Amino acid sequence: MSAPSIVAPSEPTTARFGRLEQRGLLLGLGFGQLVVLVVALLIAVAGVYSAGAAGLVVSGGLWLPLVAVAIVKVGGRTLLAWAPIAASWQSRAALGTTRELARPTAPVGLHLPGLAGELRVSTSPTLGAALIHDRRTDTVTAIARVAGAGFTLDAPATQSHKVESWGRALASLGQQRSVRRVQVLLRTVPNGETGARRWWRDNAAAGAPFAAAVLADLLDDAYYLARRPEALLVLALRPPRRGARRISPDGAARLEQDLLALADALTSADLTVEEWVGPDQVSGVLRTSYDPAANPSPAGAATGSPPSMGAEEHWRHLRTDSAVHATYWISEWPRSEVDPAFLQPLVLSPGVFRTVTLVAEPLPIAAALREIRRAKAEHAADAAQRSRIGQVEDEATRAEVDDLVRREQELVAGHGDMRFTGLITVTAPTLDELDAGCAATEAAAAQSLCEVRRLVGQQGLAHLAAAVPLARGVL
Repeated sequence: MSAPSIVAPSEPTTARFGRLEQRGLLLGLGFGQLVVLVVALLIAVAGVYSAGAAGLVVSGGLWLPLVAVAIVKVGGRTLLAWAPIAASWQSRAALGTTRELARPTAPVGLHLPGLAGELRVSTSPTLGAALIHDRRTDTVTAIARVAGAGFTLDAPATQSHKVESWGRALASLGQQRSVRRVQVLLRTVPNGETGARRWWRDNAAAGAPFAAAVLADLLDDAYYLARRPEALLVLALRPPRRGARRISPDGAARLEQDLLALADALTSADLTVEEWVGPDQVSGVLRTSYDPAANPSPAGAATGSPPSMGAEEHWRHLRTDSAVHATYWISEWPRSEVDPAFLQPLVLSPGVFRTVTLVAEPLPIAAALREIRRAKAEHAADAAQRSRIGQVEDEATRAEVDDLVRREQELVAGHGDMRFTGLITVTAPTLDELDAGCAATEAAAAQSLCEVRRLVGQQGLAHLAAAVPLARGVL
């Protein structure tokens, strides 16, 4: 999904999103579809030449299924697109890799379900931020807790200022060569120990009367049930040395300069970095993604336990320590101009535990221009082919071409380009509650004018990308 453009000729500011690009080599058909259709055509022609109309009918048992595989869509994807997903799921189920248990006595490093290898954690020199090194993806990740002064109740002019400032901050991050990915993650986490419960624990006398015992039980319930929203900004950076096993002190110092630049950019957008997640907090922050019922660790308390004790992947959901999860992909953003708070039904609606994630991946200007011009050439070839066969161009195709022209104009004018992906993870204690939460999430997405698609057959990878603050990137 291409980056939205901000249109602010007058108050209030509105955002316009590009459509999901669905172009192909010929008439919107991809390479795989064309190969399957060519094979079906060859079978049909061979049947006609061998036995005439009877041969065409008899060979229909071969070429008709091939045509269906290439053209028929189920759940927004062709049967051909479903084939690798189903094959991967069946192979993983046969090999038993859909279920993974943690090793409490694991060696140094973080181990996550579905993630091969381990993550090494080091510390930045002065900020104390945890630098999570993943050698398989060759990235170093830092996590920041971010807070803002509010947005929904602001005046339109204030909202416009904050939106433009955030756009500039994101653009400045995209222009840094060291930045691989930026992840914005909004989720609900345990509220932790309240002041009232802490006072009661420190001051309540032993052998208190019955009423005091009831009050203590109520405070315990409030402790375990209280939830609060949390906003995390995750930055995936290129390490100073490619393929290095460890981050040197000099490399950590250079990475810290990128983190300081991020904090400065957020300050200009009226956002504040409350704290950088340190090495002693990483396991607790990651654990919340798998075990939402876990008691949050006190700040600064080191923990050696793994973030998750295990995970079991199913076709439509993922079961972890204390919950089940289902991840959705925002396949279509609003097709008309919307105000900046259009995601409010998804982000702020109560009663359902959701994690809403936006992953932004900067594209080099030269690569973005090549991609746009190749797409324009493909659209031009398709238009010529449609003209020859008498097919009318639909409005969706014209809208895609207009989005490509707009993106090219912005790049030529000096703006950067970023590829955005939206993901939503619904979490519940039981499958019945998960189904209810998924229904509520689909309704909230419709209120936000977004189309969502459940990522079946790949819930393990989807959960890593959507709910775990590691900026793993898109699927």
